[in-house]
Amino acid sequence: MNIGNVLKKLREYKAISQKSVAYYLNIERSTYARLEENQTQLTIALAVKIAKFYGMEFNYLALCLEFERYLLCATTERLVKSKPVT
Repeated sequence: MNIGNVLKKLREYKAISQKSVAYYLNIERSTYARLEENQTQLTIALAVKIAKFYGMEFNYLALCLEFERYLLCATTERLVKSKPVT
């Protein structure tokens, strides 16, 4: 699965902007946009923060990145939508 597409889909599930995700991750919006556009590589440290942001364990995010069925299942959507942005 395309990492950028996974990040975009998770963000769309939560109905938030790139700016909101970038703010939480403490990076520039343009940096986050490059992740969604696959113009830069996702580091493990950033992936851990992204998983936390979406209320999931890093292992589950890794499954979403590897297997599309995990990303597109109703459980993932409910999980992401239920986690408040802190």
